[in-house]
Amino acid sequence: MKLNRFTSLALAAAALLAGCASAPSPGTLKAVRAQANPVDQAQRTITHFTPALRCMDEWMFNAGTRDVTLMMEEMRDATQKVPISARDMMTSAISEMTRRSRAVRLSVFGSDQGNLMQLLQAAQKTQPFQVLPEYNIRGTVSQFDEDVQKRSTSLGLVAERLGFRLGSDSRFSVLAFDAAMVRTDTLTLVPGVSSKNTTVVSKRDTSAGDGQGRLLGVGAVFAFEAARAEGNAQAARNMIELAAVELVGKLIRAPYWQCVGVADTHPEVQREVDDWFESMDEGERITFVKSRLRERRWFDGAADDNLTADFGDVLARTRVVLGLPAAGDIDRPYFGQLIQRSLPSGPLSKLRRGTGPARTTAAAPASGPGPGPGPSSAASGAPPARVFAQTLANGQADLRVIAAAPGHLFCFAQDPSSQVLRRIYPNRFVRDSRIDAGAQLSVPGSAKFTLDGRQRFACVHTATDIYNELPPQLRWGDFDEVRLKTFDEIAGAFSQAAGQPVALLPAQVVAR
Repeated sequence: MKLNRFTSLALAAAALLAGCASAPSPGTLKAVRAQANPVDQAQRTITHFTPALRCMDEWMFNAGTRDVTLMMEEMRDATQKVPISARDMMTSAISEMTRRSRAVRLSVFGSDQGNLMQLLQAAQKTQPFQVLPEYNIRGTVSQFDEDVQKRSTSLGLVAERLGFRLGSDSRFSVLAFDAAMVRTDTLTLVPGVSSKNTTVVSKRDTSAGDGQGRLLGVGAVFAFEAARAEGNAQAARNMIELAAVELVGKLIRAPYWQCVGVADTHPEVQREVDDWFESMDEGERITFVKSRLRERRWFDGAADDNLTADFGDVLARTRVVLGLPAAGDIDRPYFGQLIQRSLPSGPLSKLRRGTGPARTTAAAPASGPGPGPGPSSAASGAPPARVFAQTLANGQADLRVIAAAPGHLFCFAQDPSSQVLRRIYPNRFVRDSRIDAGAQLSVPGSAKFTLDGRQRFACVHTATDIYNELPPQLRWGDFDEVRLKTFDEIAGAFSQAAGQPVALLPAQVVAR
C-alpha cells in the first residue's frame, strides 16, 4: 500500500507528538497538575445559624426532650425567582439540630407533589405499628421583591486626549420565607408555632469604565468592574435554618431566642413568653411546670394537673432558687424565670446513683410459645407491676399493666422474625413514664397505633426517671429500632444508668 505525501507527513507529525507526550518535562507536569487540582477545595457549609442549631441540640439533650415527630411537605418557591431546594435545606438543618439529642425525628416519606392526605395514608401503611408523625411542616419562599431600592452615583472626566468615568450602583431586594406547623391528626394549624423572616439582599457594583484614551493614534479602552452580590440562595438557607430553630423552639416551648443571640429582655421575647403563659389554663401550667421540674430533678411525681402537697413544697423551694418569694403559685414571673433561666439540678439527682455494680431483678417469665426473656437474677419480693398481653380477634394485641409500686415504666416490643426491639411506651402520644401504685395502664389504649399479637413484650420498672442517664442506643425515638438484642440487655442498661436494681417485667400471655 502506497502512502501519499500528506499521509506520510501526518503520520510523522503524530509520531513526533506522541514521542513528545511520552516524556513530559517536570515543569509541564507541575503545570498540568496545578490546573487539574484547583486550589478551591469543596468545603462544608457553615452558616450564621450553625451555632444556633447546635445550641438547640444541646438544650434538648440536657432537657431529655424526646419523641417530637415531624413530616414535611414540599416547600415551594411561590415567587419562581429563587430556584432552591428548600425542603433539603430544612432537612439538613433539623439533622444538624438533633446530632446528640435525637429529640426531633423528621420523616421524609412521600412524593414531593402528592396531596398531604395521600401522603399520610401511604405513610401509615409503611410505618411500624402504623403510627404517623404528630406534626407536619409547611413553608414557602413567599416573597421576592427585586430592586426595591436603587442608589447610583457616577463621576466623569473628559480631557483632550483621555475620557474617564467612575460609577457606583447599589440595589436592594427583599426575600421572605414563611413556615408553620400543622397537626396531622386534625390538619389544623398549631397556634403560635410559625416562622416568618425577611432578608434584605444587597448587590453593589463599582466600576471605572467607558473611558476612551487616544495615545499616538492607538485607541485604548480601560474598564474595571468589582461586584459584590449577596446570594439569594444563601440568604434563603439562613432563613430556613432560623425557621427550624424557631418552629421546634416554639413547639416544645424552649428559650430558642437565647440560641440566636436575642436577649431575654427583648420586647418580642417577653411577648412570646406572655403568649405561652396566657394560652395555658391552670391545669396545663401545672403539668408544664411539673415536667420542667422533673427534667431538673426537683420533682419525681406524675406530670399531671393535680396540685399535690409534694409539688407545692417543691414549687416554693424553686421559687426561692429563682429569686422569687417562696409564697406564691405559678404566676407570670415564676413561669418566665423557669423558662429563661437555667434551674440548677435538684436534690433528686444526688439520690439517683447507688454504689457498686447494678443488678436487674425480674418478675415472672412470660408464658406462651417461644422463649421469653430470662431473668437476670432471682426476684426478691413482689414485683412492682404485672404486665399482661392479650391477642385480640383482629390479630392485634393489647398490653395491660397493673402497678403495685410507684415508679417509671418503659415498655418494649420484639418482632418474632427480625428480633428487632422497639420502645412502645412512653411514646409521642403519652410522654409521661410515671405510674403510681394501684394505677392500671393500657397500651396502645387511645393512642393511634397498633400492636401485633405475634410480638413479645416486656417492661422495665425504675424507681426514678432515668431517661437522661440512658446510653445512646436507648435514647432513640419511640417505635425506632433499639440497638440492643434482648430484653435482658435493655434491663441491664437501665440498671447501669440507675446505679441500682431495676425490675424486668416480661408480659404474661393471657387468653381472651
